[in-house]
Amino acid sequence: MKSISQKMVLGAILSSALITSASAFDPKELAKRSDKGIKKPVMEYKIPDESTIPNNQFGDLVKYGKELTVHTYKYIGPEVKDENMRFAGNNLSCQTCHLDAGTKAYSAPFIGTAAEFPQYRPREDTIGTITDRINGCMQRSMNGKPLPVQSKEMKAFEAYMHWLSQGIPVGGAKMEGRSLAKIDRKMIKQNKADIANGQKVYEMHCLSCHGANGEGLKNEGLANGYTFPPLWGSDSYNKGAGMYRVLKAADFIKSNMPLGATKENPILTDKEAYDVAAFMNQDSHERPEKANRIADFPDDAVKAPDVYRPGKESIEHQFGPFGKIIK
Repeated sequence: MKSISQKMVLGAILSSALITSASAFDPKELAKRSDKGIKKPVMEYKIPDESTIPNNQFGDLVKYGKELTVHTYKYIGPEVKDENMRFAGNNLSCQTCHLDAGTKAYSAPFIGTAAEFPQYRPREDTIGTITDRINGCMQRSMNGKPLPVQSKEMKAFEAYMHWLSQGIPVGGAKMEGRSLAKIDRKMIKQNKADIANGQKVYEMHCLSCHGANGEGLKNEGLANGYTFPPLWGSDSYNKGAGMYRVLKAADFIKSNMPLGATKENPILTDKEAYDVAAFMNQDSHERPEKANRIADFPDDAVKAPDVYRPGKESIEHQFGPFGKIIK
């Protein structure tokens, strides 16, 4: 006969197991919801030749879209002279994450992006447009506010992405390099990220560019951005950004950081990328909060496994291990 205390402990264990099972990320369910009924062709990852940009209004928008991507802070950043144009809340640029003006493979490039929309977005649990996606970045990675849908800047971003997606059919294509390259998922299922080791990796590989306190190297003058961006602090991405998630950050870091790294020739190991992503995003490194972040990913079945909100997800969602979180 079990005592009351034994029953309570057993009940808590069973309850915990049920919660873990119910909240596990199901990649098959996400694939089902993302299906458009279109068979994507396999295509080569190809960056268009800029000499083909036409000399007309469309071409002008494409060129402005690239300029906005590279020098976001100069046109819509928080330090621009015209207060009505201060849409970004930090001095980062879009190419801080989308490297080489959104053309570098395995760095969340814009090649083929326009062809993929509309698409299912699990963060909002709805079908989103490319306009929605751009404004999602504005409110999260750029810690700012949405661009007006009919603004010249929104049209320029869309035109640039459209031009970079030329030749790719509506519905998208399978291309090596279009997505981030994932670090070893078996490793992250079995291991928690090691923040102490992440600090060692940061000091060896990242500190020289991003600073001892993650402050980056800011250029002189107003609305002039950074040579190397801050990784935490008030002028960095907020807690609603994809880069705040440890797996998303680790996937990006492995193929792109330190500078010179590629997917084919990485500098860090998978574990080093995992650990330094955790160090970068640890709670002691302050960064802006995202308003109403609790509303993100309303359906647990398709919620990204590395989304962590205190009081809503278990601590494993922050830095792993992810074995019980990913089906």
